[in-house]
Amino acid sequence: MTNRTETNVISQLLKRSKDRFEDYLENEVYPFFKKESAPELADAMEYSLRAGGKRLRPILTFASFGRIDNNSLSIGAALEFVHTYSLIHDDLPSMDDDDFRRGKPSLHKQFSEATAILAGDALQAYAFDWLTQIESSDKNLHKDLVRVLAKGAGAAGMVSGQMYDLLLERNPSSLTGTKEELLSKTHKLKTGALIQASFLMGNRLREDYREREKTISEYGAKLGLLFQITDDILDIEGTKEDLGKTPGKDGKSGKITYPSLYGMETCKQMVSDLVSELEELGTDLDTSSKAEVSEFPEFFQSLPSNIGKRKN
Repeated sequence: MTNRTETNVISQLLKRSKDRFEDYLENEVYPFFKKESAPELADAMEYSLRAGGKRLRPILTFASFGRIDNNSLSIGAALEFVHTYSLIHDDLPSMDDDDFRRGKPSLHKQFSEATAILAGDALQAYAFDWLTQIESSDKNLHKDLVRVLAKGAGAAGMVSGQMYDLLLERNPSSLTGTKEELLSKTHKLKTGALIQASFLMGNRLREDYREREKTISEYGAKLGLLFQITDDILDIEGTKEDLGKTPGKDGKSGKITYPSLYGMETCKQMVSDLVSELEELGTDLDTSSKAEVSEFPEFFQSLPSNIGKRKN
């Protein structure tokens, strides 16, 4: 497959999947919020979800399962709720203190800090509620999905990553380990854990999930690292128009990042190496996907280059 063909295939898959998910939010999620929530709370949750983004985590779920159906849409929504709540809280003055997110005022600037905190709380709760919509005769499925999401999103994953990130910036002497070790641990948890959970949750819907679990877990961990390194590069080289948020904040705050620790040239080589490693792992995953009818042909081989070259 040529690079141009790979680019076209992955672009089409990402767009088609994103459109399906946006329709789901429009028809199933936003009306439910309005029906069940206090008006300002519903408006705040919808505001942040409508701010857009790549919808990467739901798409990873769809691809890992191999198709888009009601069950994978429910998991995708749960993951997007968690991701969105984490961004809402991350933008708060007590955290990263950012006034813009995805090109729009952050939720606490558009509404209030109190509303932002409550909207994040509600989205986290809805994430687990949404998993109850999944229909299956597999008696262990719901339990397994809850455990994967809780591990990826909670103290064993994303939340501890946020904690390490804050301490690295504000009180690094309280932590033990080299800067390299702490940076790796921070982003393995803060960014990588929920990305890895997205793959594992979609994979869990498959009949052959056990056979693919080790490879797809490794793929998810490496993709999370790739995503974070490119994020750090974009914070230096990106623009506010492309990123939808304020670039250069990490450098101004003195935060430890991959470029600040390793240098830009080394980081770009790390991106190239990770893309190659992921493409190799992706060959096995795409091959095993062919055992069932998949709506995502060549996805795992094509995605790494797309992430490595992204502009936002």
